[in-house]
Amino acid sequence: MTASERETAGSVRSANLAYVLPPDWSRVARLAAPALERSTRESSTTSLLIIVPDAAAAVSLARAIALLPAAAGRRIVAASTVGRGKRLLAAGAAHAVIGAPAALATLLAASSLKLDEAKAVVFAAADSLDADDADIAAVMAEVPKAAARVLTALHFTPSVEALLERYLHKARRVVEDVAPAQPIAGAPTLRYLTVAGSPVDALAAVLDDVDAPSATILTADTATADAARALIAALGYSDAGPTLALARVSDGDVERNSALVVLLGVPTATVWGKVAAAEPAQVVAICTPRDREALQLLVAPERIQPFVGKASVLKARAAEAKQRAELRRVLADGIPAREMLALEPLLGEFDGLEIAAAALRLLDQARSGKAEAIAEAEARVHAVMKEAAKEAARSDAESPAPARPAFGSRERSHDRGSDRGSDRGSVRGGDRTSDRGERPRGFGARGDRPKPFGARGDRPSGPRGDKPFGARGDKPFSPRGDKPFGARSDKPRGPRRDDGPRGPRGPR
Repeated sequence: MTASERETAGSVRSANLAYVLPPDWSRVARLAAPALERSTRESSTTSLLIIVPDAAAAVSLARAIALLPAAAGRRIVAASTVGRGKRLLAAGAAHAVIGAPAALATLLAASSLKLDEAKAVVFAAADSLDADDADIAAVMAEVPKAAARVLTALHFTPSVEALLERYLHKARRVVEDVAPAQPIAGAPTLRYLTVAGSPVDALAAVLDDVDAPSATILTADTATADAARALIAALGYSDAGPTLALARVSDGDVERNSALVVLLGVPTATVWGKVAAAEPAQVVAICTPRDREALQLLVAPERIQPFVGKASVLKARAAEAKQRAELRRVLADGIPAREMLALEPLLGEFDGLEIAAAALRLLDQARSGKAEAIAEAEARVHAVMKEAAKEAARSDAESPAPARPAFGSRERSHDRGSDRGSDRGSVRGGDRTSDRGERPRGFGARGDRPKPFGARGDRPSGPRGDKPFGARGDKPFSPRGDKPFGARSDKPRGPRRDDGPRGPRGPR
């Protein structure tokens, strides 16, 4: 029990607890394990509710809880989105539900989530929550008054104090050793690598980039330690034999003068003191973006540095080589006199290399500013196009659609015929009447119609026989009767296939 806990434990007895610890999901999961154990596996109601800042935190915390022995045989639902939460809760009862305030409030409004039998509520990473959020008030209004409440935060900010006053009144405060009592002299430089998932996922990349002769992997979580041992065993290390000294997993003990120490998550101040006392050559912490502030508290007043892998170093060196090549081309073409005269007064105050470095910095700023301007212009164009599309859709929705009469109605047929007749009459130059003999066709009389290929009167007209047909015109066509045809009965008919045995049937 810490000093802060002793101050409140004697005078106040409350089931509500407020922990000061980093947003390390493995630690938060261990705090939620007792509430999960109190629920029976056969229960069909939600007994544990965990409120987190966002969907990513819900997934990470659900993953950490699923590794605990208390989660065996119990269903845990991470409501990262409302739609998926509804489907999962409709499929069956969940013993624990984890989600952001907005998602949980929507599930309650849709009657997908029931909290009338909830036994515990956990506010995880409460310093990232808003105490004035209406969704939190809506969720807590459905929680029974007798439910135990637990809060975790790295700092007791005014928003956290408001949450404690409203929902965890007279809560006992437990402060873990998140920072040393005094700055550690001679502490090694701490570099960090942020990951979105489990820290074990990036362990192999750190070991490959550093390529240290010996490495110690520190973790305080049993499940994470088992996963780390399985990973290094897959890489070729083992817990016995000559490879034991190359890489090993520990819960706090560090060999002196180790080449590399890898921290999986945020260690306590006690463990960090052991690491600093061992004086390792390099220390790398693999954590989530939320843990950077907690890491900074360990090494204060020193600053933590980002871990840069070999790929990033090679990329930076390639960019620098490209700049040097550009400078060589400019120098090979000849140095302009105007630029030399402009920079010559600076040689009395600065070194020539410093002036060149400042010029390179200005060049980088100009290029980055140009890229940012292009990105802003593209964003403005996309915004204008999106607004224009919305305005067009809005105008189409507001404009009334033309009324269309029913198909086959007498009125529609009459109107359509009258419109067609009026159009034809106005275009063709005549009125359409019921008497087809009196109605002119076309554009007035037939002879008045314009002929685009010349008047037809240019060609001689007459009987068809008088009209020549090219070369055949000199060969008259005689009537067919000039060519005599004999009677069909004059020629005997030969046998046919359909004749019977008696011979031909006779003339048809």
